[in-house]
Amino acid sequence: MLLVQSYINHFLEIWENSPNELPTFSKEFSVEEKLEREGNYESFQKKIKELQTRKHVQQIRSNPGQSFFPMFKGFLETVFDFEKEQLDVILSDEFKNVSKDFFNQARAFGPELKPENIYQGLRNVWIMNGIQLMMEVPVKITPSVFAYSMIYPYSDNLLDDPTITNEEKQQFSERFNLRLHGGIVPAQSFTEEQLFKLVALFEDEFPRNKFTKVYESLYAIQQGQTNSLELIKQNGISAAEIKNICFEKGGASVLADGYLVAGKMTKEQEQALFGYGVYLQLLDDIQDVKEDISAHTKTIFSCVETQNLGDFVNKTIHFGRVALEEMKCFPGAANGNFLDLMNHSIETMIIESVGLNNTWYTEAYLAELEKYSPLHFEFVRKKKTQSKSQRFSMFQKYFNQPVQESVKFS
Repeated sequence: MLLVQSYINHFLEIWENSPNELPTFSKEFSVEEKLEREGNYESFQKKIKELQTRKHVQQIRSNPGQSFFPMFKGFLETVFDFEKEQLDVILSDEFKNVSKDFFNQARAFGPELKPENIYQGLRNVWIMNGIQLMMEVPVKITPSVFAYSMIYPYSDNLLDDPTITNEEKQQFSERFNLRLHGGIVPAQSFTEEQLFKLVALFEDEFPRNKFTKVYESLYAIQQGQTNSLELIKQNGISAAEIKNICFEKGGASVLADGYLVAGKMTKEQEQALFGYGVYLQLLDDIQDVKEDISAHTKTIFSCVETQNLGDFVNKTIHFGRVALEEMKCFPGAANGNFLDLMNHSIETMIIESVGLNNTWYTEAYLAELEKYSPLHFEFVRKKKTQSKSQRFSMFQKYFNQPVQESVKFS
């Protein structure tokens, strides 16, 4: 039996003991350094635009190692200060191939999905690839890595759809929970049919009678999803209940990632992955604070006064540093390079998110945190829409087959 509430309590204690003060960061960026990095950003963006022609996209497909990845590595080094040892991890040959493999499999499984839906699942693929690396198993798209990552585009979009009533969402959760437990459940929609096919992929790779913890982890994430419906109801849910639900949802999600990678884990590894999941959930809540407040969705961040949000960001960074230390129980994380990469990536995203959501923080806090951003917050906000549209444009073009003449190239 998974000790989910025990893990929640453990990380709630770490959370409560995490200070509100601004953390110490390894580097402060001067105005001149920011301007230099912004110039490097502009240069990279210009090169990306040049690559969005039929000729260059076909070159990328045939040999990404010669064209795109060296340029991307330079971007991460000269704009966001990633170190060579960190980039050697995420730009290894293994990591370069999995994204394309996942997209091709996803398109074959769900041709109705939009590229951004598949991109949503790809983010989970990267998390599972990181766990594969830490567990020192081959980095690849296994049936369960594929299936679990595809659950997100289907189930999350259904649960987040405002046109579907809470009652219908609850009924869906009950049917899906029954199917996860091995029950024979008639699908009530195309989405459910797809989800039930994905569950069958788990069952093929991890037979229920031999890998019971795999399915307990799936039950845990489903329970977390069901409990999280309380966060969108207009009721008087307490701050303690909100924290418990948010920690459960985030922690259980990555705990399931681990079991669907390895099949079996130690209690120490279970707890470490649970904490990693909580940290990623807190990151999501910081990134989505504007949307959550607008939609009246309750999270730890959306339920506090605006002037206190800086304290919660500080607390999250302190929490994350402690939680990630527990990941050293994995053999592939013992030397610290991968954990340094994870920590640098998440803290960079947190700082950027504060800059993007500047109206939710005090001027004093923004001025203090901006010192540790490699880019001016105003520059980050200016580039947000342009970067997002460019990223998806490259994503579509890189992964589309040459024979598809329907793709519009710039």
